[in-house]
Amino acid sequence: MKRLAEYLARLAVVFGYQDRVYFMKVRKGSAVPEIHVHATAAPKVQARLELVGVGQGPDDATQSVQHINAMLREDNASATLRVKGGAMIVNFPGCKTPLADEAVVHEAGELVGSVIRVGGKDDTVPLHLQDTDGTIYRCNTSRTLARELARHLFGDLVRVQGMGKWRRTPERAWELDAFQIKSWELLEQAHLEDAIEALRNIEGSQWNSFADPQAELRKLREA
Repeated sequence: MKRLAEYLARLAVVFGYQDRVYFMKVRKGSAVPEIHVHATAAPKVQARLELVGVGQGPDDATQSVQHINAMLREDNASATLRVKGGAMIVNFPGCKTPLADEAVVHEAGELVGSVIRVGGKDDTVPLHLQDTDGTIYRCNTSRTLARELARHLFGDLVRVQGMGKWRRTPERAWELDAFQIKSWELLEQAHLEDAIEALRNIEGSQWNSFADPQAELRKLREA
């Protein structure tokens, strides 16, 4: 029962519009939950699920599909989401997913985030950064750099450079295993007005000569 609740919670995220999507019952068979979507939300839910089915759904739905597939692999099962008596909308291959060979890559790189934790007694000090999207990077660094970065705990964004260890998951996504910080810099926190003024003052800039700067920007994006 607890496991079924976990599946339903993830499935609710896939559907979206959770105040208009209802769990009705478990039908006969291999734990077949029946879901009802209120008529007022049905067109939006259908459009959302169609995007999910072709791998173009919103981030929250995509992450929940990946989580459901991981749960199904653990349970040695697979599943499909179908219209009652109709076509399949979303496939959950689960245990049938061909797993990628494990791969580990070490490469130099950089991370940006706020320092949210500094601690440890060894020469290599654990340090956590949090990106603006909430992602947490678990890093290590020297005592000297840890002491410098600790001054910015819960403060401005910093950019750190070093060597990262990346691991490919069975879903073919890359996750950061470890990151050794070798250097860092404080990111300049400029107000939007100041940044725009600085762009206008760049020698050779044609910003002020455009009748419609936004239209010119759209042209550049479409080029």
